[in-house]
Formats: sequence, C-alpha cells, structure tokens
Amino acid sequence: MNRARINVLAVLCTVWGGMCSAGRADANPLVFMPFAFGESWYCTQGQGGAFSHQGNQYYGFDFNKNSNVNNSTNPAYSKNLYSPVNGEVVEIRDGVADFQNNAGSNALNNWGWGNTIVIADEEGEYYLRFAHMKFGSNDHLNVGDWVSQGDYIGKVGQTGRSTSPHLHFQVMLSSMGASQPFMFVEGRIDAGDWTKSVLPENTSVIDSNEDIALGSDFMEAYAYGLGTWFDKYTLPNFAGYNYKRHKMSGANDTAYYKWRFRVATSGWYMVYVTFPVDTLNEPSAEYYFGATKVKTMNQSSGTAFVRWVTTQWLDNTTLYTLKVKGKTQDKFLIADAVFLKRL
Repeated sequence: MNRARINVLAVLCTVWGGMCSAGRADANPLVFMPFAFGESWYCTQGQGGAFSHQGNQYYGFDFNKNSNVNNSTNPAYSKNLYSPVNGEVVEIRDGVADFQNNAGSNALNNWGWGNTIVIADEEGEYYLRFAHMKFGSNDHLNVGDWVSQGDYIGKVGQTGRSTSPHLHFQVMLSSMGASQPFMFVEGRIDAGDWTKSVLPENTSVIDSNEDIALGSDFMEAYAYGLGTWFDKYTLPNFAGYNYKRHKMSGANDTAYYKWRFRVATSGWYMVYVTFPVDTLNEPSAEYYFGATKVKTMNQSSGTAFVRWVTTQWLDNTTLYTLKVKGKTQDKFLIADAVFLKRL
C-alpha cells in the first residue's frame, strides 16, 4: 500500500562571516540509475541531446554499453532493469517486436516508446518512464502493481523509435507528461560518460543540498554547515551535481557539516557517506553520530564511492544528527551525501 506523502522539511543554513541564511534549495529529484548494483553503463544521449532529446523528452537520458550493433549480440540487449523507487505501476505497453518498426513514432510502436513502463513514486509527485524495453519482458507486471526499490521490472530492448538496443529513462510530473529536470544519485551524467550503478534495496539518500532521493525513508531532512562552505563540481564521485567543501585552517577551526533527519520506519540502519577522493582532502575526517565520534575517515585516498560510518537503531520519533569535522591545516573537508540502508 502506498504510504502517505512525506512532508519533507528542508533547511539550508550556511554561516559565512557571521551571516546566516535559511531556505529551501532549488532541488531536483535524486534518482538511482535503474541497473544492477555495480554495473557500468554508457550515456549515449543526455539532457538536451541533439538527436532526439528535445521538446517533451529534453530531460531524458539514453544508456547502452557503448555499442551501436543493431541485433541481439549488442551487449546492452536483454540486460535487466530494476526499479529505483518504491512505487506503483501506472502504465504498461507491450506487444512491439524487437528490431522492427524502429524508424519513427506511430501507433504500432507505441508512439516511439516501444515497450514501456511508467512507475509513480510512492509520494505521488514524480513518474518514471522506462522506454524501448524488450518484447515480453514486462509481462509479469500489471497496472496497479506495487514495486519496491530494487525489484526487477524488465529488460533493455530494441523497440520503438530507436537505432540500437538502449534504455531511454526520464522523470515526469504526470504519467504522460513532459520530462522534468532530475539528478542521479550516482552523480552528474553527460553524454559520453561511463557511470556505475549503486542501486541497492531499502536505501534512502540525502545530499548536501538537502535533495532527497525518490522513495527515501526520510520524514524530515536538513543539511547545513558552520564555516565557509563552497559548492564544488567534479566527476564521478558525488551525489547529485555538486558537493560541499571547506578548507581547514587547523586544529582550532570549528567548521563542521551536519545532516539532521528523522526516518519514517523505525529499525536498524547502516549509515554511509559519500565523498570524492583527492590528495588535497582531509586525511582525518571525524564523523559524529549525535555527540559520539563513531568514525575517522581518510578523504584523501581510496576508491569506494560509498563508505560505511556506523550502524544504529533509529526510532521514527527522534531527530538524529550526523556531523563531520576536520582538523588538518590547508586540507579540504568534504560533505556530500548520507545513505541510510534499512536492515
């Protein structure tokens, strides 16, 4: 059953030279890539792509395996797709054969979408379209079915207006609406990028702009810093389009970054953070859960995108705090995203 719409409270407070400003950031939804955890996918066309991502499809993405072979040997063909959100199936169209009727948009190829599914996320605000799916791969689903984050929904195909096997993915405000701006949890993705999916099950995300991943378990979520924090953009290791960083002046620097949150479902959660690795970053970032230091993390080395911090029982009546502090002079303290995985 669809749970009630979450009332997300989000406040950004940045203290800069004694001045404090509060307000909701201009947020676009965060969405996991809809592929198996750890799989790498190639973006053939991003938002505003000249080939077909104009008009109602402007904010869509196309993914394949960097191959334009137009037959079943294409490495993207028949790869599994998974729901990146908890939500309800509100549209299913099937019946289009693979590798046929791909030249344009017409009734026989479902107006260019081919075999397609639309899922409404559980808060009822956003709709996710998966297009060009393999013939027969979505037959196990019906309109009205409930899917959970990480559930199998079908396969990549070569149906509809398409020149080779790939997935077209977009976010909308209604089941047949125009595409809307959104960001992937895995980071900014542009045409020509290879990006690895980090889609898990029962995982909630809040990034440093208070942007919350669709389907997250947060009832309240805040993010703010003490000190001078700058937006920074890089690829590929950050959530959304940017992260925050602060240059430490030394051990007496009082700067910190906090994420405050309350969950909808009580239970045990594994708490993770993400940050891009760079030799200029803080080698001894200290993470506090509430008043207790639970982890010291080296932000200057390593390859993992998601780093475990602590495992905690979280009660849905309590507002919790995760804080990161640094201490090394002239090193950058990084704040990106917090992942909660419910056990």
